[in-house]
Amino acid sequence: MRASRLAAVGIAAGSMMLGMAAPALATPDPVTPGAFCDEAGATGTSSTGKAMVCKTAADGKLRWVSADGNENPGGENPGGENPGGEDPGTPNEPAFKFGPDKVKLSSLRVAPGYKTTFTVTCPTSVSITSNGYTQNPLPVKKAGENTWTATGTFRKSLPNPTTATVVCQDYGSVKFTTQPDKADGNKGDKGGNKGGGTLTPKTPKIPTGRIDTGDGSMYMRDQNSPAPLLAAGWGALMAAGLGAVVLRRRSAAERS
Repeated sequence: MRASRLAAVGIAAGSMMLGMAAPALATPDPVTPGAFCDEAGATGTSSTGKAMVCKTAADGKLRWVSADGNENPGGENPGGENPGGEDPGTPNEPAFKFGPDKVKLSSLRVAPGYKTTFTVTCPTSVSITSNGYTQNPLPVKKAGENTWTATGTFRKSLPNPTTATVVCQDYGSVKFTTQPDKADGNKGDKGGNKGGGTLTPKTPKIPTGRIDTGDGSMYMRDQNSPAPLLAAGWGALMAAGLGAVVLRRRSAAERS
């Protein structure tokens, strides 16, 4: 009986000691994620109320890490913070493409003395060259974020065609011309451009289909030559001639 009472007292005392020891492992003050700690298994709470635990990190030292398992002990950025404040960027941001839609002209008219103001959207830098303005290249100024402007005055004597090329560094260029279907005329033709034209983005045209010469024959697509068709015609004529010779020889043999 006495032994039973002593055992009960011992169990009660042990339970009290465990109950007193458990709170001793908890740290009352807020802990910093990733900071060093003293006792493995100790628990605490961060300043944001997140449960933390003291564990051995990858560097072999005890550190405070998240108790929910999403920790990075010993890492450079425990807890997933962004201490440097760097902008991670916008995911799936579309790539910039330079084209005619990124160039706005105040006027498309080309005439001596007229002015044109270019407004260009480009993330790098812009240059504008032309064979028709009094200045070449045009002086370009930055008007805002990714926005550039330049103004040109047409000369008294204009080449035909009159052209202007807008270059966005690292992204390509857009060419405007008064005659999109004509080759560049930096020296101008004899008559020159007396005005009345408009600057239009140049889009190269690719011919399609066969090339018809108008005389019933076709040129080859690569060599621009009617040789294959002509050779076929000569071959047919030669075959007909040989057939006639054979018939004549047979007739002569039968007569003899």
